[in-house]
Amino acid sequence: MTKPDKTSPKRARLRANLNFAVGGAFAIVLSVAGATTALAHSFLVDATPSSKEHVATPPKTIKLKFGGGIEPPYSKISIETPDGKVLGEGSIGVPGKPRELTANAPELAPGKYIVRYRVLSSDGHIVEGNYEFTVDAK
Repeated sequence: MTKPDKTSPKRARLRANLNFAVGGAFAIVLSVAGATTALAHSFLVDATPSSKEHVATPPKTIKLKFGGGIEPPYSKISIETPDGKVLGEGSIGVPGKPRELTANAPELAPGKYIVRYRVLSSDGHIVEGNYEFTVDAK
């Protein structure tokens, strides 16, 4: 009786196909797990005023909308000058809109301002970020 040749081209192709299938399945599992985790966080999707926007009238409120639910009691919006002076901060949840957060803005003179936010996502993760807008002179 002869032993099968472990180096035959047919056997090598079968082994390569099996390795490819197992590797591909593993990659799919990792990408689905990663996508589920990434989608769970509440990243900023809209803001009023928006990033880099020039407004003619100073806003009375800052409104942020996130991709997922947030916990307003554990979240904060601040309005700062470019040199880091905090002019106002706070957060107010919007009833019936679990993805929105607002903050009352102080009287803003013409100039650049930075909006900083730190929110607790409903999934328990903290998301932080900032953007700037400009109040134009009249």
